[in-house]
Formats: sequence, C-alpha cells, structure tokens
Amino acid sequence: MHTVASGSGEDPFRVLPDELLRHVLSFLPADDALQTCVLDTRWHDLWRRATSLILFFDKRSSACSCERFEQLAKLVTNLSGHSPLVKCEINVYPGDPPEAFTNTTKLLIDYVLACQTEELTLSPVDVEDIDGLDPPIFDVPLISQHLKTIDLHWVCLEFPGLDFSGCPVLEDLKLRHCNVYVQKISSKSLKRLCITDFCVVPLDFRIRICAPDLVSLQVDDFDGVTPFLEDMPSLVTAYVGLDRACHDWCEDMRLKGCGLYDCGCHTYPEEGGVLLNGLSNAVNLELIAVRQVFIYTWDLEWCPTFFNLKTLLLNEWFTAIDLVCILQHSPLLEMLTLQLGGIKSLTRARGAQKPIEQSFMCAHLKIVNIECDEVDEDIRKILKILWACGILRDRISIKAPSSPSYFFSFQKDPQAVIPL
Repeated sequence: MHTVASGSGEDPFRVLPDELLRHVLSFLPADDALQTCVLDTRWHDLWRRATSLILFFDKRSSACSCERFEQLAKLVTNLSGHSPLVKCEINVYPGDPPEAFTNTTKLLIDYVLACQTEELTLSPVDVEDIDGLDPPIFDVPLISQHLKTIDLHWVCLEFPGLDFSGCPVLEDLKLRHCNVYVQKISSKSLKRLCITDFCVVPLDFRIRICAPDLVSLQVDDFDGVTPFLEDMPSLVTAYVGLDRACHDWCEDMRLKGCGLYDCGCHTYPEEGGVLLNGLSNAVNLELIAVRQVFIYTWDLEWCPTFFNLKTLLLNEWFTAIDLVCILQHSPLLEMLTLQLGGIKSLTRARGAQKPIEQSFMCAHLKIVNIECDEVDEDIRKILKILWACGILRDRISIKAPSSPSYFFSFQKDPQAVIPL
C-alpha cells in the first residue's frame, strides 16, 4: 500500500496510478478538470485522456454565462484532443439566447461524437429555473457508430422524424420534459425507451414509435395525444400512464365520437387501436389512466391477445367487461394487481352495454392483489368475476392503498392488509 507524500514542490498524487486519477477527473466539471493542467505536465495528459466530460454553467459565476460557456466549449475542443469518451454531460443555463445555445451545443455534440462517446446527456443546469421558459431547439442529427445512451432533458425536438438509423448500437433513449414535435421515433437497435416528466407531444397527430427490439418501455406524464405503438415482439416490461394532460379522454366514451368538436375521441383510429396491440408481447405490463381516458377501453374492442403476459397492474380505469376481456386473452397471467382507490362504477358507459360472458379459467393466475379503501359493491363484483374464473379466495389479497392509484409498482409503498 502506497502512502501519499506531501513534500515541498512535489505532486502529492504522483504515486497514484493514472487510471485512478482519470477516474477522479471524470467527476469534475470540464473547467475544473482543465485547471489541473497547471499542476504538472502529467495532469495535462491525464485531462486529455479522461473518459468522462462534464460541461455546465455555474449561474453564480458570471452574468455573461453564454459567452463563458462558448469560450469553455472552444477551449475544451481545442485542447483535449479526440481521446475516446465513455460519458459526456452538457448542462446549460436557462435563459441564455436559444440560438447561442444551439450553436455552442452543435459544436460540442460534433466534438463528443468524434470522440466516440457512448453516453450523451443534455439537460438544464438548474431544473427549478426552467418554468415559464421555452426549451432550446435541438436539431442536431446524431450519427455515431458508438453512441449507446441518449438522455435529453428540456429540449425541443422538431425533426420530421426522430430516426436513429445513424446510431446502430443505440440501446437507451430517455426524453424528459421535452417538446417532441416529430412524426416518428424509430430505431432498430433500441432496447429501452422512456418518455416522461411532462413531455409535450402533438395534438393533431400521433407520434409513431417503431422499435422492434425494445425490451422496456415507459410512457407517462405527457401533454398531447397518446403515441401509436408499432409491434414490439421483444418487449418484456412496459409502463404506460395516461393522466388528465393526455388529450385522449371523453366524457361520453362513445366509440364513434361525441358531439364536442375538439374532443380527443375524434383522433382515435378507425381500426386496430393505438397502444395495446403494440404491447401485446409484454411479459410485465402496467396500465394506469384516469377514468375519462378511453384508449385502453377502446383498444380492447379489438381483442388483443397477451400471449406472454405474466404480471399485470391496472388502476380504476377499467369496466367489468374490460377486466374479463383482459383475463380471457392473457392465458399465462400469474399475478394481477388492481389499484382501486377511486373506483366509481364497474358498469359505467360501455360496460353497461353488453352482458359479461365467462367461459374460461385463469389456469395460471396464482396471486391477485386488490388495493382499495373498503370492500364495497364494486369490489364484490370484481371478486365474483375472479371466483368465476377459478381463483380461490386464499389467492386474493385486499390491501389499503398507501400511495395514489396512478403510481406504477416501482413508485408504490408497502401496504396494510384489509381482512375479507
């Protein structure tokens, strides 16, 4: 074991290996890492060969943050060379002129892609400062044989199509608090896609998501109409949450459209549905919605079959007809969770129009978790459906909800059991 010396005029870190020092430098912002060059010529080489690059504004350091950031960007690209990078994070200060941001960011992105960057993150330096501001326009085409992860936070995407064919090894794409004005998001290599944190999507057309190799999907907390999902044969886990910001909701719940001109039900496809056909290969599926959102209920009219589904979570959007349809078309379902904190009626609207036909058994369904405040008439209807499907009473657990019913499973807290 080495002991770090601190003699006069000596580098106290000289006994540490280069690999360790480069790891330490990877946690420093670019301007701080750059200043280590004055310590010794060895540090200059270390900084040039660092595998991570962090560029951000310190809003307290200068009133001319735009100019300072541009200077820093040029200094970094001129001095650091093109050593391969694993990670690059670019943070920007909200309030700077969008055109200046875009020009500097283009310079940096071109540079880090030339450095064979594998993970690229673009986000504001202070999330609390972005309220009321328009996000900068991100229109830089990404072409890289090495880029595996892209994380975009608070940018405006205005491409005709967000085509990642130029990134053949891309596996992770996360869009957070972005304005996504694109016709299509497509990638043949993408494994994980997350669209969340109040993204704004179009109102007059549906973004088509084409990612045939996707294994994980999260789409929730967006403002606009629900994206259309193309077939995802490799899908394992999917989380979809549709709240009141989703424009696919209708008070009348009529399949042919209601009398309100601007109602979201008029954008529903004539056939084939929007979401559930694309999700039909999922192994683990969680579908959350407020009751007025019609996408799930109307998609079930097309009777999608969930051949691989083993775990399913629903909140109170469904009718009795919907529940029976899902159970009947999920032959391998093993665990069902129903979050019913605010359920009103299982026979409302569409559910009251048809008799429930049950001529099937849920042979693999071993665990049913029902989260509710009390065992009322609607809960008893659910229990009767489950019992008719061959689910024994000792396999059904009723619990008090300790988290809102629009939470996904990974957002939930432990719950207390209510006796039957």
